[in-house]
Amino acid sequence: MRNRLFTAIVISLLTLMLAAPAVLAAPLAQDAPGESNLGYLLAGTLLTWAGFFVYAVFLWRKSRDLRREVDDLRRQLGGGE
Repeated sequence: MRNRLFTAIVISLLTLMLAAPAVLAAPLAQDAPGESNLGYLLAGTLLTWAGFFVYAVFLWRKSRDLRREVDDLRRQLGGGE
């Protein structure tokens, strides 16, 4: 169940990361000088946050795996708390 959820989240984030720059880079009406780059700023922000969340999930899974290994070692050594 968790693997499916993780896979769905990763696929969603990758889709967002790949589609967002193309959509946001479309020419926008320029009301004031410099506003034409706001799409790129938003795309960069979205990519940064998506990367952060992917990295956070990676660290969470790694921590969970290490915790399981430590628990297994404790059980093997006879100090299973």
